[in-house]
Amino acid sequence: MQLRPSRTSIWSPDWQLHSNEPCCLSKQSIPGVPTRQPTIMSCDNPYEGKHVEHLVTKDGIRSLLVPSKDTSVYPIIWPKTAYQRLQNKAKLKTMDDKLIEIKQSEIEKKNMLEESEKRKKRFQELDRERQGKGGTIGNVLEEFGEEDASGAAQKIINRAFIAKQEQEEEVKRANRIILAAKCHIIRDAQIAEKQEIQRELRAEELRLEKIMIEENEKALREEERKRQEAKMATKQHSEEIRNQLQQKEKIQLKEAERIEEEARVLKQAQMAITADEKLNEKAKIDRVNQIREDLKKAYELSAYYKQLDYEEQRIAELKVQEYIRQRNERQAKLELEKKMAAEMREREQDRMLKIQQKLLTTKSAKNDMDLRRGQEHVEREFRRREKEIAIKKRQLEQQIAVARAEQLEAVKLERAMQIARDELDHKRAVEKYKQEEEKETKSKQKQSHLRESYRGEIIRQMNQKEQARRELERNFRKEHAALQELVKKRELAVKTTISNKIKIMKESKVPDRFIKDVERQLNLIKGD
Repeated sequence: MQLRPSRTSIWSPDWQLHSNEPCCLSKQSIPGVPTRQPTIMSCDNPYEGKHVEHLVTKDGIRSLLVPSKDTSVYPIIWPKTAYQRLQNKAKLKTMDDKLIEIKQSEIEKKNMLEESEKRKKRFQELDRERQGKGGTIGNVLEEFGEEDASGAAQKIINRAFIAKQEQEEEVKRANRIILAAKCHIIRDAQIAEKQEIQRELRAEELRLEKIMIEENEKALREEERKRQEAKMATKQHSEEIRNQLQQKEKIQLKEAERIEEEARVLKQAQMAITADEKLNEKAKIDRVNQIREDLKKAYELSAYYKQLDYEEQRIAELKVQEYIRQRNERQAKLELEKKMAAEMREREQDRMLKIQQKLLTTKSAKNDMDLRRGQEHVEREFRRREKEIAIKKRQLEQQIAVARAEQLEAVKLERAMQIARDELDHKRAVEKYKQEEEKETKSKQKQSHLRESYRGEIIRQMNQKEQARRELERNFRKEHAALQELVKKRELAVKTTISNKIKIMKESKVPDRFIKDVERQLNLIKGD
């Protein structure tokens, strides 16, 4: 089967891209796995051929690698047995796993007992069939009957438990002590009962006693050796616990240093954010002051144009007044000219009358006709001049009215255009100010959101690490409590077994001095 990248792999927990140079991994010898270098692609750029997202932050641009299903690492192929063995070796067995294994072993034992019970029943049936055919083979459980089969099974379980307890080191020591006590009892009984035995048996007894003493000394030496080994194991266990505590203290110190470093980084980030906010606030104040200056200049320019419009209007009014004055002067002059013309006409008429009167008296009718024609010619000429003067006056008044209307229209148009320009500049300034303010608000909101998200992420990571640490401590306490419970159960079972043995000795009517000696030796061993 093909090995896929996982946390239980022989290589590093996380796949890393590196070249095919000799490394420490190639020197490891694993049973069932050929020794060879890992086939791993070498690539100078880890982002080459990968989907990368660029995140723009305040500090710069970060390149985020998007996970892909296509792998760039090609592992070797291991045998199935080696892979399963490495998987089992890579698993760290906790106290819960050990308890589960113990429960499974108990279940397996129970199943084995049930199967044994079934086999016994089957053998009983075979025995019955054989007995029915004349056989003589029986079964141990037949004496209990069918209804007592479960009780017999329970007795067998109890016997198995007792046999298991007999394998404990403390029980073995107690058995040796009890055996030695029994030997002493037997020896004393033999001495008391066989005092009258012949002297030739004394040498044999001494030889037997010497052999017994040697065996006891040998057993004591073996016991001393085992006790020294137990002391060394206890000392080694203490050293391991001490090392674990020191390692735990180091981990706690590193965790405290990491938390302090994270707090320092967070404080620096907050100080940088505060400095940026101050700079942004200062820039905003400068922009507001600049906009105010622009608005002030616009207002001053508007006031200047208004004053200029007022001056132009005043000049136009002065021009109108001057025009009215000149028109009045021209009218007065025309009136004077009319008056002078009327006077001249009257004088001319008077002269003509005098001439006519003179002609009437002195000249003939022909002269009278000539005089009449001359008078008519003079009157026509006078009327023509009056008509031309009236036409010129009317044309001049029309031209003045048209010029005045054009001037007023031009002034109104210029004033309206200036007002429109002022309003447009004011609207642009206000719109620019609003855009700047809106942009500044959005920037502040974005910075606040980023700051809150960064702070929340840091707090979440700290909480996760603290929770993981607490979970690790909780598991460690559970494992320790489970181990203590197992030790207590084992000690209680050993004490119960030894107590039962002493009770059996008492029921067997062993002398009290031997029982007390056995109890004393057992107490000394416990004290050691």
